[in-house]
Amino acid sequence: MDHAAAQPVWVSWLPFAIFGLVMLLRMRSMRKARPLRLPMLWILPVLAVALVGLALFAMPLTALGWAAFVPGIIIGGAAGRWRAGMMHLHIEGEDAAARVMMRQSPAALLFIVAIFMARRLLPHYDGGDLSEAPRMVMLATDFGLGFVPGLICGQRITLWLRARQMIAQHLHDS
Repeated sequence: MDHAAAQPVWVSWLPFAIFGLVMLLRMRSMRKARPLRLPMLWILPVLAVALVGLALFAMPLTALGWAAFVPGIIIGGAAGRWRAGMMHLHIEGEDAAARVMMRQSPAALLFIVAIFMARRLLPHYDGGDLSEAPRMVMLATDFGLGFVPGLICGQRITLWLRARQMIAQHLHDS
């Protein structure tokens, strides 16, 4: 019995509705700046690289997989730098009490929504010829394995560089 065919259409859109609700709640809290903790910026990139490393160790890439993985890292890094450039940074306080504050821009958040929605809009396997479907799924997975750490590392490095430059200029200005 095929349960997938019996599901209503709204079931496939349920994860996107939940994601949309979470994004709306995040947009409400965007007006408030929060401290950018520079010493903590390395944690998420290290976790992402370690998880991808484990995935690659468990299932090594083929030559074609590397051809999808490497552009994923490059495109992810560029996307991360672009997203970090859209975030608003400023310094609050003076002297020893000064700290870098970050506020997300709506464009940066919408960029993540666009990446998430692209998955839904991309063509998917329709049940026809099985010879190409597994290969395309594997290449998309290999690309994603590169894209995610590239995005995270590109964003965190850019935020760190921007904050470091702001701190240096702030100390020289006072």
